[in-house]
Amino acid sequence: MLDPISAIAAAKLAYETIKKGFQIGKDVESMAGDIGRWMSAINDVKDSHNKAKSRRFGSVEEEALETFAAKKQAEKMEEELRNFIIGNYGLNGWNDIIRIQGQIRKQRAEEKRLRQQKIDEIIYWGSIASLVLLISVFVISILTFALV
Repeated sequence: MLDPISAIAAAKLAYETIKKGFQIGKDVESMAGDIGRWMSAINDVKDSHNKAKSRRFGSVEEEALETFAAKKQAEKMEEELRNFIIGNYGLNGWNDIIRIQGQIRKQRAEEKRLRQQKIDEIIYWGSIASLVLLISVFVISILTFALV
């Protein structure tokens, strides 16, 4: 997750790219990557704002104001983009974006689940290998001392 300043900068860049794409006639599906980057940055802004509200250490007030301002900018961009898309493509255009956003979220959740599953498997098999090694060393030491 990005800090709020970087996230809002990324959101602005993606927002401008999306706006230009729509102005030259690109459709929603061909801009899925840009929309995904924009939505990801918007989510980072919102998440960092929620995180800052609950933080107990550091300059809470300063961070809260910073994330609040970034969140408001993100909401304004979201509203402008929604209005732009609805104005140019109708409600179906915005619904397409919401559908793409859902697909991206599902994909990221699945990727996160698979990453965590891999980590869990590595820990599991590493623990088993360590246990087998430890037992082997213990058995060899007992056998060595028994033969002496």
